[in-house]
Amino acid sequence: MHPLGMNLYQLAKPVLFSLDPEKAHHLTLHLTSLMPQLANVWASSPSERLSSTHWGQSFSSPLGLAAGLDKNAQSLDFFARLGLGALECGTVTLKPQIGNPLPRMFRYREESSLRNSMGFPNDGAEQLSHRLLSRPASARLGVNIGKSKDATPLEAIDEYRELYDLFAPHSDWVTVNISSPNTQGLRDLQNQKWLASLLQELISLRERHRTPLLVKLSPDMPDEELRGVTQTLINQRVDGIIATNTTHMPERGIGGVSGKLLRVKAHQKRKFILDLCLESRTPVVGVGGIESFEDILGFWAAGGTLFQIYTAFVFHGPALVGQLHQAMDQFMLRAQLKNLDAFFALPLTERQKVIGLYGR
Repeated sequence: MHPLGMNLYQLAKPVLFSLDPEKAHHLTLHLTSLMPQLANVWASSPSERLSSTHWGQSFSSPLGLAAGLDKNAQSLDFFARLGLGALECGTVTLKPQIGNPLPRMFRYREESSLRNSMGFPNDGAEQLSHRLLSRPASARLGVNIGKSKDATPLEAIDEYRELYDLFAPHSDWVTVNISSPNTQGLRDLQNQKWLASLLQELISLRERHRTPLLVKLSPDMPDEELRGVTQTLINQRVDGIIATNTTHMPERGIGGVSGKLLRVKAHQKRKFILDLCLESRTPVVGVGGIESFEDILGFWAAGGTLFQIYTAFVFHGPALVGQLHQAMDQFMLRAQLKNLDAFFALPLTERQKVIGLYGR
């Protein structure tokens, strides 16, 4: 990392945080899309020790960018230059959407958290697919897909099928978003019967494209409901589960809350899902409330592998990528492990022992 990197975001942050959160978001994406080389100030090249293989694909780092930060894939080059191992753009819908009325993004500075009620504003599938033709090669790329605002459950199946068919050739995985709290009726699709119908359609397409299919789940489902949905995903042989989306906190207002306010609930639900996935070895990608090396260790100790950040990036800035890489690399050095493949291959009890010995 360039010496300037440690201070640059801290200088810019008060200015950005003086703006409306969505305006600051758009300004940052516009700037980084025009000048992706800005990332060189914070660039962090992960060591070989942080490499791992998932779905037959090599990842240079387990650290990825969560969907929502770069919805329209404007700044993929910037985020790839930072050294992230994976980027997820979207959520994208079939046609462009303006999303919900303003204001729809809110900061909780003292709690390092955000609340948004965006409602999938995006440029639409056609524009995004064109942008992905020039995607950076240095990071794995996923596309997060969602239903249109007014689509019925039956229409939603057709939309998800068309979106997967479009983006599978241009991405390393496709994530089905049925868990955002900001699109009316979307979370209703997390019922087992509808989900089984959707997956039957998408898995037939997966046989042709060979592009991994992931599903992103809500942290707000009761455990028994979550158990049933997770078991459906396992039985249908999805390639992975992303846990979790944002949480609805009615006392805070409409929309989904992310960051520290989500941390405890996301950790609990991820642990629940990981336990259910242990026997089938269905991969679980962690997201929600992850901002420190301790959060990563907790996720790994529960059986997780890859993870994503969004809100932590907003509050801590691009330097966080290098800081997390350094902490993970030091852990791997202390544990004398060649790479993360060797670590993730350990039985869970052995993995936990390694974390207990070398993780602090």
